[in-house]
Amino acid sequence: MLRRLPFLLLAFAGFSYQSLAQTFEPGYVVRTVGDTLRGEIENGFWEEPPPSIRFRRSAQSPSETYLPHQLRAARFTKGRYFRFLRLPIDHAAKAVVGHLPRENRPAIQTDSLLAEVLVEGTASLVRVVLPDIVHYVVLRPDRPALDLSERKYLRQGSDGVWTLVNGNNYRGQLGVYFGDCPTVSLAAQKAAFTVEGLSAVVLAYNAACSPAHQPGHNLLAEATPRRRLAFQGGVLAGVRYNRTESNAAELAGTCVDCAVHPFGGLYAEVLQPSRTAAIFGELTLSSFKSSNVEYSNYSYSKSVYTYKGLLGSARLGVRFFIPAPRERQWLVSFGYELNKTIMPRITTLSGTPVVASATNVPFAKAVILPNIGLGFRSHRFTTSVDVQLYRDYNDDAQGYGTAFFGSNFALRAGLGYRLGRNSDEATKRAAE
Repeated sequence: MLRRLPFLLLAFAGFSYQSLAQTFEPGYVVRTVGDTLRGEIENGFWEEPPPSIRFRRSAQSPSETYLPHQLRAARFTKGRYFRFLRLPIDHAAKAVVGHLPRENRPAIQTDSLLAEVLVEGTASLVRVVLPDIVHYVVLRPDRPALDLSERKYLRQGSDGVWTLVNGNNYRGQLGVYFGDCPTVSLAAQKAAFTVEGLSAVVLAYNAACSPAHQPGHNLLAEATPRRRLAFQGGVLAGVRYNRTESNAAELAGTCVDCAVHPFGGLYAEVLQPSRTAAIFGELTLSSFKSSNVEYSNYSYSKSVYTYKGLLGSARLGVRFFIPAPRERQWLVSFGYELNKTIMPRITTLSGTPVVASATNVPFAKAVILPNIGLGFRSHRFTTSVDVQLYRDYNDDAQGYGTAFFGSNFALRAGLGYRLGRNSDEATKRAAE
């Protein structure tokens, strides 16, 4: 199992579908042309800027997908607020040890995206989360935008030793940016580099030095993510077709279980923050049959036998979601399977009667590559098909490379039913 983990991680890292969650909440969007549409927005529980916004005018209406440049703003009635902005973002800012630059050299790019609004007023504060770091951008109508973010880098001393340096001079930057408001500029020198500390500085400027002398709207409570992970689970049922060979040399190449078997079990999913992916697990039971040959070390005789039993299967993997019309989803899954033979019943065809042991009633060995599944989800129901490859006979003797592929396989078709309510929807009702 351990040697399979790198492939699982690669599959997880290399697959990045930008789907959204299937939970709609009251809100509105302001389109580029200037009109405001009220209805429901699909909550993606985004950390990074939303790649698109799905909106519907009512619960019975079909959804419309808007790209960031098609919107001026999107806001949940009782939740987060996003504005489409062109912002200077320093992409050279890093804070994770192991990925730090060896000099303090900015790399500012102008990004057009949906930024999350934390404070709205004469001076505003917005948040942009990139994969490596969080950026807080201060906006004033009379000055360029100010990007504040954590910043660490490595500096080589005269002795040749590299040292870690904190390059986040946010207090000095705020002091200059609000230099026309001495009270706030001085207060900025004591502000903590937190969303609360930076918001307090912007609110103080609006109250003390803006023309309206109003602090503006503090949206921190709405901007706090209600939920990072979500859990759901249910029951599975379906059929599987096994194409497996015997482990015995004399039966190599012979399919000993070319039959369809019913299966049933349980599944669970842990949905990731943006609801674009989930870690899933399954426990299932099905029937199977096989044949084998056992040799006696004492009498130099052999026994040919068949056996039947239950197959306990455990699967662990990752699942990605792709939006479909009418708020449904396509699923793509990658996982690994472990099997155990349960309650085998042996029938000896020739030779000395065979007694079941831990080694003489095996099921086929899974290959190193993950199984692959496709599915479609509508509300509580999920239909899916998947295929798992198994190693050929005497694969271990042929070399490590043959462990990646095999002519043996199991093809499954199943139906899943979610038990309980959508946890995101439950959160939404609690918030209202």
